[in-house]
Amino acid sequence: MLGDKQLQTTEGGSTALQAGRDINIHGMSVSEVRELCILFLRDNFPQLREEARRTAEEHVRAFATTLENRLANEAATIALEKFREPDVQAAINDAVQASARKGRAANPEILSTLIAERVAKQTNSFKDVVLSEAVHVVPRLTGPQIALLSFVHAVRSIVYQGLPSVASLEHVGQIALQFSSAAFGLSESQKQHLQYAGAASVNNILGGDIFDIQSQEYKYFGITGGAPFKEALASNAPSYLQLLEQFTKDNLFAVNLTSVGQAIALANISKYVGRLDYTIWLK
Repeated sequence: MLGDKQLQTTEGGSTALQAGRDINIHGMSVSEVRELCILFLRDNFPQLREEARRTAEEHVRAFATTLENRLANEAATIALEKFREPDVQAAINDAVQASARKGRAANPEILSTLIAERVAKQTNSFKDVVLSEAVHVVPRLTGPQIALLSFVHAVRSIVYQGLPSVASLEHVGQIALQFSSAAFGLSESQKQHLQYAGAASVNNILGGDIFDIQSQEYKYFGITGGAPFKEALASNAPSYLQLLEQFTKDNLFAVNLTSVGQAIALANISKYVGRLDYTIWLK
């Protein structure tokens, strides 16, 4: 439930949120998402044995609660009319089916974040397509594989502007280690599975010097060259140094994320840093 927020129509047809009852989405409240998920379950799994049915329902109810909470947290950013779209309902249906079969192994937090982002106000048609595909792919990945996508995206695709000094990267590194460390030393077969699932391509011929690249991306620190940048990290940002050293050790230049892989990485990273603007990367 959304607790103290409700939908109010304003002049010109836009919407506003204010204290009151649950948000209503064209006759369906956000709190009723749970029942919608159960309906999808029964439509897709009509002949399960009793024990399997109970387990599947427990899984789906847990997912529905996670999704409900995510929608509540993102209420101000959601375009409610998008719940009418067949593609959105199909994405929810995909998530329900995966949750029924796999429970926690379907990565319900990531699925819920992707669905909430799919109905966000700030969007574009390409992003919508990618997010719907990502909902389909997430249940096919393990936690460490999602961590690897997040690790690669954090190092290769996120640059922090305006930091006061290289020491500021220590805090960045500490957070990144939280969502990346499960991927350290990931096997080659698990990396190849990312390619099979459509989340990344893997080419072990590729390589590079991540310290040299990062020194150029953070040239505003006034440090020129990979070796001096590495020395500065050793003295001022050891957690970020650990991150880049592991990136080199695991040769993660070989892993290039697809747009679907980026969306999954962003959904995971957002659990640690707050909501991100997907349209920076998915455009």
